[in-house]
Order: sequence, then C-alpha cells, then structure tokens
Amino acid sequence: MPLDNRPCNAKFPGLLARMVDFELIMPPLDLLGEARNEAQPGRIAEWLIEPHGRVDCAILSLDMLAYGGLVPSRTMSVAPETALERLDVLGKLREQLGEAAIYAFNTIMRLSITADSPQTGQYWDAMRQYSEVSYRVRNLGDDNYAEQLRELEERIPPEIISDYKAARERNHRVNLRAVDETAAHHIDFLALTQEDAAQFGPHCEEQERLRDRVASLNIEDRVAIYPGTDEAGMTLIARFIHRHMLKTPTVRVFYSSEEGADRIATFEDRPLRETVEAHIAAAGAQMTDDDDADLLLAVNAPAEGCREDYQRGAARDRRRRLVRGLLDTVAEQSPRHVALCDVAFPNGADEALMRELRHSDLAPHRLLSFGAWNTAGNSIGSTLAHGTLRLIALQDKGAFDLAQLLADISPMRYLELLNSLIDSERAHVEFLFGRFVDDWLYQSRIRPEVTEQVVQLLEASVFDLSSSYRQTERMVAQELSAAASDLWTDHFLAQEMVQIGFEQARSSLVLDALEETRVRLPWRRMFEVDLDFKFGLELVPGGQ
Repeated sequence: MPLDNRPCNAKFPGLLARMVDFELIMPPLDLLGEARNEAQPGRIAEWLIEPHGRVDCAILSLDMLAYGGLVPSRTMSVAPETALERLDVLGKLREQLGEAAIYAFNTIMRLSITADSPQTGQYWDAMRQYSEVSYRVRNLGDDNYAEQLRELEERIPPEIISDYKAARERNHRVNLRAVDETAAHHIDFLALTQEDAAQFGPHCEEQERLRDRVASLNIEDRVAIYPGTDEAGMTLIARFIHRHMLKTPTVRVFYSSEEGADRIATFEDRPLRETVEAHIAAAGAQMTDDDDADLLLAVNAPAEGCREDYQRGAARDRRRRLVRGLLDTVAEQSPRHVALCDVAFPNGADEALMRELRHSDLAPHRLLSFGAWNTAGNSIGSTLAHGTLRLIALQDKGAFDLAQLLADISPMRYLELLNSLIDSERAHVEFLFGRFVDDWLYQSRIRPEVTEQVVQLLEASVFDLSSSYRQTERMVAQELSAAASDLWTDHFLAQEMVQIGFEQARSSLVLDALEETRVRLPWRRMFEVDLDFKFGLELVPGGQ
C-alpha cells in the first residue's frame, strides 16, 4: 500500500521486486488518488483484507491508510478520530496474514505546508521559518528570535498556522498509535520517517516522545526513526527480502569529504553520517570497515552553500577535484560493487560529479545503483535498496549458472529461468538509467530551463500547470527524450550487463538500442516526471 501514486511510491518498488523475482501487488491506481483527486482509504482498507493468494509480506503506508496519502496528511481534511479508527484494520490484517511479515511506515510531519498553489506557495518558506523559530523561542527559551517570531505571526494568516498545528497534533497521535500497534505485533517493523525538517523545530519534541514510547514498550529493535519519506517503501522491500533470504549485506561507506559527512543536509535534522547509518540499518544491512564489504556506498556529501556557488572558477575546480577523489577511491577498491549516492545538493545531481563520473574508471552502467533526487534521505534510501537488491539479483544469476553446470535442467525450465533473469536485468537497467535521466538530466538541467519558459512565456504556475499542462509536457518530453538518447548512446548502448554460463556455453546480455522514451508529468506540475523506456537487451553467444 504505497504513500501515493507518484512513480517513486507506486512504480519504483515494483522495479525492485522484479529484480529479485518477487510479485508486488498494489491497490488499483484509481483508488490512490492524485495531487488534486483524493484517494479512497476506506476502499483501500477493504482491498487490503481481501484474499490475495499466498502473501509473504505486507508493506503499508499508514499515511495512505489514515489520511489518503502524503499531501492530505498535511491538512485537517481528515478528523483525528477518523484517522485513528482507520488503523483498526491492522489487527484484522494480522489475523488474516498469520505469520506473514507486516512492515509499515509513516511520516513525522514536515516543517511547512504543501505549496500547491501560488497562494500557499507564498507562505511555504514563512511557515518553515515559523516552525523553527517558534521552537527556539517557546521550547528552548531563545529570546533572540522573539522579534522574528512576532513578525512571522503577523505575516502568516492565522488559519494557516492553526490548520498546520492541528494536523501536527493529529499526526503525532497517529504515530503514537502506530508504535502501540507494533508493540501488539500487528506490525513487525515500523519506520517513522521524518519528512522535510531542520535541526530545530516541533519534530524534535515529537521524536523524543516517540522514542520514549518505543523504549517504554521495549521495542527499540522493531521501530526506526530517521529522515526520509518517499523512499520508505523501497527500503522496507529491501529489508523484507534480506530477512526472507537470510542475508545481511555489508556496506562500507566512502564520503567525498569527512567535513561534508558531518554537515546537516538541506531538509534534514541531523548530520549526514547519522542519516546514512540509520538507512543502512533500516534496509536490513550492516556497516563495516572491511575491505571485502558486499557494497561500497560512495556518497557525494552535502556541499557548503548552493549549486550556483560552484558553476565556475576556483570553486568549480575544487568540487571537481573533491568528487574525482571519491570516484577514484571506490574504483580502486572494487569498481563492480559501487552504489553512488549524490546528496551534495537537494533536488538533482551535482554537475561536477556527473562530469567526473563520465571520465572515471567507474562505468555508469556497471554501478549497482545511483540516486540524486529530492532530499538526502530519499536518495540514500533508494540507492541502498536498489544496490543491495542488485547484489541479490547477481547472486541469483550465479545460482542459474551453477544449476546449468551441476543439474540436468529441462529445456522448458531453462527458458523459465532465463526469462526471469532477463526480466530482472531489464528492471535493473530501467531503474538505473531512469535515475540518471530523472535525477540528473531532468532535475538538474531540463527542469530549471523549462520552468523558466513556463513561467515567463506561458504565464503558468509551476504548482499547477492547468491549461498549459499538455504544452509543458511536450516541451519536457522533447528535450528529455533527446538528452536520454544521447546518454544511452554514450554510456549504455552495446554494453555488457552480465555474463551467463561457463566457458564454451557462455553468453552475454548486451544492451541494444533505446527505441523509445515516454515522458509524463503525472501530477501536472514540474516537480516529478514519470519515465518509461523501451530498449533492446540481446543474448549474445560467447560473451564480450
């Protein structure tokens, strides 16, 4: 049960499941709603307890169950009593699923409102400041911010503040209830993910109260509280599959700089180093300093300032040297076990890293995973989930090779296994290539350019493209498809992904032409794109 129907929540988890030959079942998409069409949590709850055959694990967004998704969770559209009552289905689900695992995730509310219109957009930053400043004054007794707080309270309409506070209080009650449901074993593992935050704010007290409740119930090993949100479904899929297959992948972390690792990334509430450690644990993996780690996580740590500060001159050259050092280090260690996570800046890849990657000994198509989207927590979580599951997929390929060598496999069974392996490879390539196209080409390059055109030439709002939606989508599709084609040609076309079999019977899966890139703006805004790729994957005898 995903957080909403955006690709990161409703599509990416399915690609990860396909990589390791699991079937992911979700409610019909029309029940999940869209940006301006409400979801139907009542019908989703009914769907949840319908028979679905043999179920290994249920992964549930409690925001969807209680409120109808992430965006509705930030308003008072659902009364507290209704939200809490909707969680009653968890007990029924436990009875129905028996010993099957039930994992759930829920957000700790962000520090601001949803900017879904020019009207709310003008108060988004003010509300974020208000959350931080009011906490400093009222909770920490810091009167240095008292005048700023007074000005913010005069500027922001009181109904916006009151609705925000009421939603926070309701959501905290739901999170406390989720902890109780975990203690009752209706939930086996609970991830409480902190949405967009900062070092100071009301979330600090909420987290402490949640930790106190968790400790009092002696369930510290079954509840995690850490920064993130949209990646949580992927994290819990990885965690379940690791547990199901009795695997605990080891992760060795490399940072572009130790100073950067100790910075608090934009929209986060703690040093990056702590966020990385929390995500590794949540995914069911384990940190190590050993040279033989299963996965090398290369992290382009938060930069000081903003990306515009590094576009030219000495600052740009320093960044290039910094990221080049990171890439060289992990390439020397084990170039085929690298997952690359770029959190230097929010909402898109670092151009310095992308430039150096293309000239490094790390081939983009050989990476276990890549992520550079939205917040640091989002990128870290998806990169780890994808990377660790890619390791399992490669181990499955090894088991396929061994089965051919040691067992007498019927032709039909051989084709079934081969088709499964090819589908796994397709899912991996689609996700990996999609991250470069989305996180780099779209978020860092094309989105800023098209946004400027949309606002200036079409006089449309980036929050709701409205009548300019189709024209804007065509602009994005044209530019992004061309850029994706160039990237594919330069770094993916004709590349060998894996070898199959032994010696004389060896073959290779090799990437062929990128035939089509389909692009949508699923929520009729500029913030995210939905991508589909049609590409060739050929089985070539003899290997490369």
